[in-house]
Amino acid sequence: MKICDLVLLDTTIIVMPLLIYLLYVAYNSTLNKKENDLIFILTVFSQIYFTIKYGYPLYKQMPIFIIDIPLLISYNKRSKILIILSTLVIILYYYQIYNSYLILIIIIEYIIYYLISLKIAKPSSYIAVFCTIKTVFMTIINQKISYEIISSTILLYTLSIFVIYLLGKTKDMLKLHKSIKEIENDKQIKTSLFRITHEIKNPIAVCKGYLDMYDENKIDDFKKHVPILKEEIDRTLILLEDFLSMNKLKINKEILDICLLLEEVTNNMDMLFVKNNVDLECEIPEDEIYINGDYNRLTQVFINIFKNSVEALDKKSNGKIKAWTKIDKEKINIYIKDNGEGISKKDLNKIKEPFYTTKLKGTGLGVSLSNEIINAHNGKLNYESEEGKYTIVTVTLPLEQTI
Repeated sequence: MKICDLVLLDTTIIVMPLLIYLLYVAYNSTLNKKENDLIFILTVFSQIYFTIKYGYPLYKQMPIFIIDIPLLISYNKRSKILIILSTLVIILYYYQIYNSYLILIIIIEYIIYYLISLKIAKPSSYIAVFCTIKTVFMTIINQKISYEIISSTILLYTLSIFVIYLLGKTKDMLKLHKSIKEIENDKQIKTSLFRITHEIKNPIAVCKGYLDMYDENKIDDFKKHVPILKEEIDRTLILLEDFLSMNKLKINKEILDICLLLEEVTNNMDMLFVKNNVDLECEIPEDEIYINGDYNRLTQVFINIFKNSVEALDKKSNGKIKAWTKIDKEKINIYIKDNGEGISKKDLNKIKEPFYTTKLKGTGLGVSLSNEIINAHNGKLNYESEEGKYTIVTVTLPLEQTI
């Protein structure tokens, strides 16, 4: 075989088991330290086995120098078990090549490697010293210095440096991957925390508003407000169940009248409109229009949209919100328009992104959650706006097919 073919073959024998190990570790998130160590030991011994079984020395009458690379990896890993076992296997390999007298020299050589490893910690420096000692001992054994020994040592040094570099870089990448995964896990927890905080504010605000208006002398108000308070409390409990489950958003669909839902939402939020001097104009048909949806989830969406519209009218004395619907083939479009401060093009492009908000105390999750709920209903949530003039929110939902 040509020298270049031998170099390529030896490189493949050493690198391939290592790459398989690295890929396995990278994609196996459940791997613990003991399992990792065990698989690494198997990887090192796979390198030694393939080297002995399929490797070739660069020159005849010479040992395969690259068999020392798994040992160098063991030293780099600082694994005493790997160092001892690798050393024993490599000495047995040399025993098959040299007589008993020379094998004593080999044993002394590998004892020196171990002693030097206690003094030199830097991988590149240790590899350089290792290869120098290898050259000296091979010269003693062969009783002369030759280009075969030097070139074989150069291959050992070059390939060892490459392998250790690969291990180091991959280790850094795995650490980064782990850090990113931990950040994502933290982000999911924070998202759930922000989501529950944001969504619970709405029903609690409604409850507080009605309690502030409550007059114990007015029995009619009591009868009118208590059912609304119960509904808001039930909605809060559902949100808390989501928080405890920490799972994917649950949608419990049933056949419902979307017009009735919109009417109930606007009636329940009437106090908020009055308090903020907002003129609400509703053009919701009295006809029954059915969809297959989650009543509580869709209520969340529309409460959030109306609440955002009210907040957009904060600085306007003639604040107005208009809500209307339009049937478009097999879908219903629900439009909610305000004449508030509007949304810039930059903010409009990012409005559905989690945590993106222009409010000082906003969480940036209201629109994101609403969009998630509408998507779960096979619908669409769209925002159209012009700064200083208006914002139109369009909720598109598929109609329930009737026979």
